[in-house]
Amino acid sequence: MYHPRLYGGFREMGLKYGKLLYEKANFVLPKISKQKTEFGFESYRELQSFYPEVVEEIEGFAKGIHDEPEKVGAFLLSLGVFDATGQCSVFAFKNSNSVVIGRNYDMLYDFKKFTESSLIAPKDKYSYISQSDVFIGRSDGINEKGLSIAMSFVNGTEIQPGIGFHFIVRKVLETCKTTDQATQLIRTTKVSSANNFIIADKTGDIAVVESAPQKSMVRRPENRDKFIYITNQFVTDEMTAFDSGGVEWSKSIERYRGLKENLESVEEMDLQKAKEILSDKCVCLDLKKERFGTIWSVVADLSELIIERAETKPKVSNYKSETRLAWWLKKRGKATQNKG
Repeated sequence: MYHPRLYGGFREMGLKYGKLLYEKANFVLPKISKQKTEFGFESYRELQSFYPEVVEEIEGFAKGIHDEPEKVGAFLLSLGVFDATGQCSVFAFKNSNSVVIGRNYDMLYDFKKFTESSLIAPKDKYSYISQSDVFIGRSDGINEKGLSIAMSFVNGTEIQPGIGFHFIVRKVLETCKTTDQATQLIRTTKVSSANNFIIADKTGDIAVVESAPQKSMVRRPENRDKFIYITNQFVTDEMTAFDSGGVEWSKSIERYRGLKENLESVEEMDLQKAKEILSDKCVCLDLKKERFGTIWSVVADLSELIIERAETKPKVSNYKSETRLAWWLKKRGKATQNKG
């Protein structure tokens, strides 16, 4: 797993990372089909309206790898739309005085070599720690305000040129500090495909947005539950019509039930219990024949901004502390004091 630190203006961050990949890894933009290219070009025009700042970052990145911004944007915005292969398990739990989240990201084992956990601190936006298996786009993260977001794939019934989850996650982390703000942003976005988004903030507001091109719904904990969770299907009556299923191979229902049973047995969640749940064989995916399973796992206490990550199949013993966000906030605070 790569661990880049990117801060400054958007164009500056893109140029820095593009040059790094080009010079150190001989990076060349992967080729995609004509169908994906045309879809990506249309979606890129949507991105220019949705988040023009991140378009500046794509322009900087394209310059760094000696390619065209439109091609970089088309590649990024076609990912996870035509081939929804990732399968994930995520939960959020509110204690009386804290909020704990846990996230397993399940993907083909071959994708391990592309994974990265980044400290991103854009100028005039919120800074955050986030994970992904592609440059620029994000799959989950926790920002300086104690807001967490993670996505999971759903096999939808329609796709449309629009905003992919990678950039929805980014805009939430960079511009939102509450769950309400994040849910509103997602529900008013022209999304390209079906996904679940689970959002939690440090105040204890936890929610899931079931999102598809046709419609979206917000669900919150039921029956006085203190937790909420997702795998890879819609569960609200209003959204099941937009879910084409076909995720039995990834044990999505079994993982969903495994999360439910584990979470119902917990009175107070801490990071240790979160690790145990994510490592449970009913939740952690390891499909040897398909070479598919959990390739990273994250737990966090949002109230204290304590983040730990396992960069392979999770076990209780293989998480490491993530300290870069604390480092950055301290560094920024000193710089502000010096200016004063």
